[in-house]
Amino acid sequence: MRHQDYYSFIADIHRFRPLAVIVLAIAVIAPSLVEMATEGLSALVVLLRFVEAMAFAGALVWMVSAVLLRYARTQARSRPAVETEDDKQA
Repeated sequence: MRHQDYYSFIADIHRFRPLAVIVLAIAVIAPSLVEMATEGLSALVVLLRFVEAMAFAGALVWMVSAVLLRYARTQARSRPAVETEDDKQA
């Protein structure tokens, strides 16, 4: 990969990190949403579960993205790799 690709990857991680947290939290509370719609679970309970899921998903996504960001930054700062014929054509 080229250094530019790593910098693009870093930007994508920063851009999609909040979206990943929200999607993961919604996936975690999906059964609670169904239960609220069918069995009358309190909306307050679902909201509390959503807040807990956001905290858990936020910590999980933050840790995983920190590892990915460290790897990408290390690779982007390393000396340039020798260009191959495939890189020249791209």
